[in-house]
Parts: sequence; C-alpha cells; structure tokens
Amino acid sequence: MYPIIAKFGPITIRSYGLMIALGVIAGYFAARSRAKKIGLTDDHMIDLLFYLLIFCVIGAKLLYILTNNFMTYLTNPIYIIQTGGEGLSFFGIIPAGILVAIVYAKRHHLNIWALLDVLASGVLIGYAVGRIGCFLNGCCVGQPSDYWLTFRFGPMDFTRIPTQLYTSLLAFLGFLHVLYIERHKRFYGKTTGFLFIDYAIITFFIEFWRDVNKVKSLWSLFSANQWLSIFLLPLGVLIVLYCSQYQHIRLDEPENQANIGLVVDAKNNTNKSDVIEL
Repeated sequence: MYPIIAKFGPITIRSYGLMIALGVIAGYFAARSRAKKIGLTDDHMIDLLFYLLIFCVIGAKLLYILTNNFMTYLTNPIYIIQTGGEGLSFFGIIPAGILVAIVYAKRHHLNIWALLDVLASGVLIGYAVGRIGCFLNGCCVGQPSDYWLTFRFGPMDFTRIPTQLYTSLLAFLGFLHVLYIERHKRFYGKTTGFLFIDYAIITFFIEFWRDVNKVKSLWSLFSANQWLSIFLLPLGVLIVLYCSQYQHIRLDEPENQANIGLVVDAKNNTNKSDVIEL
C-alpha cells in the first residue's frame, strides 16, 4: 500500500505514524471539549496527555508482545526497540490508561469516573483514525477474498478484505454513540461503560474477517482479541450498572461551579463532592 507518505532528506514520514499522531490529536480535542465540564483546563489536559502517551504506548507494546510470538521477543529483546511503534495492541491501552487516570484523579481530588468519561469520549475517534494508518501501512489485514471490495497489500499478496477500513467506520459510529451518551448521561461512568461495550462488539465481529491466529486452546474458536472482548463486554455492563446506582450527577450544579464535581449517592440520598485543585 502506502507505508511511506513522503521523504525530506533523512526524514521519512510514515503513514502509520502520521495517522496515529492525527488520531491522538482528534481524540485530544474530542476529550478537551468535555473536560471543561469537570473543571479541567487546557494545561491539565496537556499534562494528562503526556503521561497517557507514555504509559499507553508501553501498555500496548507489552500486550502485543505477550500475545504475538512472545518467545521471539524474549530471545531477541533488541527486536522490541527495532520495531518501534509497530506492533501495538489497543487492548493494552485500556489498563494503562485507567491506571494513569486513577493516579491523576487522586492527585487532583477528581472523581475518577468523571475523568474516565472525559477520556472515553475521545478514544474511539482516535482509534478510527489510527486504523486508517493500518490500512495505508498494509498491516492488520483481512482474510484473502475474491469479493468486489478487496485490496492487495503487497505485490505477491492475495486480494484481502479491508478490515482496517471496516473497523475505522464502525469505530467512528461508536464514537458518535459514545459522544451522544456523554452529552446526555445522568451519572458518571456511563460513557466509560459503553465505550467498553462498543469496542468489544466491534472487535469481536471484525476479528472473524481478520487474518489472525486463533488461540491454541478452548477449541481454537476465537482469536486473543475476541477472548479479551468477551471479558470486556460484561465488564462494561457491570460498570454501567454500578455507576447507575452510585454516581448520579447533581444536575442543578451552577455553571460557575464547574470545578466541583457533585455526585448524588442514590442509596443514601446525600451529596458527595470531589474538588479539583486548579
């Protein structure tokens, strides 16, 4: 396909890296538009983005190594550095991002579910843009097919299903769904829960058309990402159910007190507040 966009002397602009960068930017601005609702400034968001980039890349790389030819990386650790940003698992971003959010929320006395919702609102648009980079790079390809909408990702390759584009389209629709939920939610945590649900559904079904190895256990029915999706979907449902009971938002909060995240305890009918140190 088009792994290299342009060259300027010793500088090479690769399509995968470029689209990942654009995805991060798109996700940042989507989250930034919601961050002000809980009192986060642009400085807070840039600071948070810095830590998210570092730890999410590490998490994505580690999970990819664990689920793809682990022994190759174990016997040749230098290969981890040589592959650089290639070989990343989106599932690895989830625990890394949650860990960073928990630490940041505690540091700034912020409701963790409110912060996770802000971040969740920008995840799928970044993922959608990043998958276009996979298409241009010729990675994460679909199975060989002779259907009308297929692409050849190499001179000696078969024509294949463009699962990267299908994933990108579904992720964009998921982004619109999550954004709608974020704007109309009545309790913190709902956006995060539905992000997990949407991503799990998208990944589970797309994996049937991807050219990936099945896990050599449990009758080899599914790929590693599908098994992770089976775990992630009920987790998302549990988050929505839990937060619907304990994270109700005080809807009468004045606009000039946006830096105070007030939560109504549905069980005890009392107000709780988490104040951000600005």
